[in-house]
Amino acid sequence: MSDTYFLTAAGLSALWFGVHLVLGGRDIAKPLLAATDLTPVVRDTQYLCWHFTSVAIAAMAGFFLWAGITGENAFAVSGTLLAAGFFLTGTLLTALIGARFKDLPQGWLFLPVAGLGLAGLIW
Repeated sequence: MSDTYFLTAAGLSALWFGVHLVLGGRDIAKPLLAATDLTPVVRDTQYLCWHFTSVAIAAMAGFFLWAGITGENAFAVSGTLLAAGFFLTGTLLTALIGARFKDLPQGWLFLPVAGLGLAGLIW
């Protein structure tokens, strides 16, 4: 049964990876690169972080996929910890800076991924 949870978490992570690339590329990365009011170091660091996020989400999907195929739970633990970290960072930081979840909902996307990973590890 755990493979079903892990494979579902892999699929959902892959979906969020696609959303990150397509919508994030259009709405975040492209305007960021065009921002002339930022110093090049700030702009380029943020662009680099956007790509780091791309790699992390792809790795999350890969970890869950590998766990679902092989049954190696260590990979599912890694994916679950990444998803939980994204959820906690995305929701807590949004609240701490006084932003609205309507404007920054990204953290919430990873709650079901973390939940699926945890469910697969438990059952």
